[in-house]
Amino acid sequence: MPQTLSHAGTVVFRERDGKIDYLVVSSSDGLNWVLPKGHIDSGETPEAAALRELAEEAGVSGATVVPLSVQHYERRGKDVAIQYFLVRESGSTATKEKRTVRWVSLDTALELLSFPEAQAALQEAVVVLDARVIKGAGGPHQNRER
Repeated sequence: MPQTLSHAGTVVFRERDGKIDYLVVSSSDGLNWVLPKGHIDSGETPEAAALRELAEEAGVSGATVVPLSVQHYERRGKDVAIQYFLVRESGSTATKEKRTVRWVSLDTALELLSFPEAQAALQEAVVVLDARVIKGAGGPHQNRER
């Protein structure tokens, strides 16, 4: 039986000086690094919820590039299903939450992210971004350290 989506989130990127950085935010308790995500409100689409949460948690606005896979985690014995979206940063907006926001490289983001479902969403986003680059030009992560 398919899991009902309860949360939506974003993998946000920006390009500066030919390099791609990814957005990570502190969790609400400040103990972990996470991707912006939150509950889907009644009557709200997952995409609208993801973009709303991005603005509320990080003060960032963006445009959806493509939906990513649904990720799962367990909280208090229940499965939580999160629809992630790949989003290109387009600006800033007022934030409702006091979170620490960092723009970091792929390697740093993978090290910082505390939870496997967030790491998996980020890794999927990298594959999507690399596939969108013109053939022969190399992906944005071609020279990344391993």
